[in-house]
Amino acid sequence: MSQILKRQNTKSKSTQQTPDGIELQDLWNRLESKGMFQRDAVSLSFLLPGMGSFLLMAKAEGKKTKPYIGIHSVQIPNTRSNVGSTFESLPSLIRFHAELYSIRPDVGAIVRFNPPWSSKLAYLDHPLPLVFDEQCRQLGAPVHQLPVGPNGNLIASEILLSGANGFLLGHEVIITSVTREKAIYNCELIEKCAKAYLLAIATGGTVRNIPWFVRLIAKQRLLKDEKKAARFYKRGERPSGFKAY
Repeated sequence: MSQILKRQNTKSKSTQQTPDGIELQDLWNRLESKGMFQRDAVSLSFLLPGMGSFLLMAKAEGKKTKPYIGIHSVQIPNTRSNVGSTFESLPSLIRFHAELYSIRPDVGAIVRFNPPWSSKLAYLDHPLPLVFDEQCRQLGAPVHQLPVGPNGNLIASEILLSGANGFLLGHEVIITSVTREKAIYNCELIEKCAKAYLLAIATGGTVRNIPWFVRLIAKQRLLKDEKKAARFYKRGERPSGFKAY
């Protein structure tokens, strides 16, 4: 048994030392340094174009827990690991990321976390509306709860298939992006929008939505980006040519 665990740990270390692993760790560190990864469980993954798999980094609840890192298939994810009972939610996290990549062929990165402000949107009796122009352009739709099946499986609902990139799952926040580079921006964006909106409605003031024609133009541009990304991933290539923010 000790030899098996040693081989598994060696594989995990070698994964971390690949360019994909280094890039994943860098984004993880940046989000953590911004205070977005609290004591709750968190997971971050990158799609590996042309391999039919994704690289996952995840941490169980608790500030001092060490992150897990591994590669899993999108279509037939192997949920077994040497983490054991110390990370009981890991199999469900693996399945969640695999299902989301399978349903959304435009997505190249997924973050599932519990940040300080946007996690509080779960207490509202309505989704976070589109009240900021960049929110319309990058998140694409009001932030709704993701519908799930009786076994916790993702449902290919209109909410998920609308091209949106920000969702709730209970009190957790789900962020998707067409590229890895945009993942951190979308995480920061939903936090800024949630903070501004929650503080605004707490004063009792009126918060108006972005005009419909602005929302329409922004959504069309977003869908164009997502279709472009999906074509890249279908060819087994990493998307390129997207404009910087």
